[in-house]
Amino acid sequence: MKMKFDKNTIKNLTIFAVVLVIYNVISFAIPFKHTPTFWGAYVFGTVAILLQIGIVLLAANGAETLRKKVYAFPVFRMGIIYLAVQLGVSLVFSVAANFVENFPGWIIYAVSVIVLGVFIIFVLLTDTAKDEIIKLEEEEERQTVQIKTFRINIDSIMRRVDDKDLLKLLEKLSDTAKYSDPVSCEELYAIESEITDKIGELGSTIQIGDISYAKVLAGQIIDLFDDRNAQCKMYKRK
Repeated sequence: MKMKFDKNTIKNLTIFAVVLVIYNVISFAIPFKHTPTFWGAYVFGTVAILLQIGIVLLAANGAETLRKKVYAFPVFRMGIIYLAVQLGVSLVFSVAANFVENFPGWIIYAVSVIVLGVFIIFVLLTDTAKDEIIKLEEEEERQTVQIKTFRINIDSIMRRVDDKDLLKLLEKLSDTAKYSDPVSCEELYAIESEITDKIGELGSTIQIGDISYAKVLAGQIIDLFDDRNAQCKMYKRK
């Protein structure tokens, strides 16, 4: 799948590329002693920057919706914190190794691995939570599709009506649908199917100009919505 880079993605990639260049200039322009501590600090600092570039690329590739981009923000923010901490650790230990004879090289590796480990754990936990939230929201969207469809169809029918009395009744029907419980479930399938059929019949009746029967149908549909709302309350109490 081809990646699509928006303006923010290009900006972030550019920033981290500049940070990588500056980090390399600082690491090798300043006359640090190239001790094991220096190389450990340099490698972990570089890894931290490259990880941020990877996060930006993954976000550009996987966050195709605004919602997913929003949920990816905590990972991006934690990545920035990790980068700042790791670069600070790398700089401190590089300077320390430059002035302290026989500075133990294992310390930079231990500290950097711990910092990286905390970051990875946070990313995994956040990503799992994000996936669960998105899954729940997508399920909720699927459960509200039916009521949205009712409203769209009713509003479409209203646009074809000139009779004032019928239009007033349809406005009441539209409000009834608007303020009905938006969440559907399997137990409501029968009554929602009946509402769907009645709305279809209402549209056909208006199309042939039978205003009197259209008024009867509109009243029946309002009653069906009231029954549906009562059933919703009953199933929610279970």
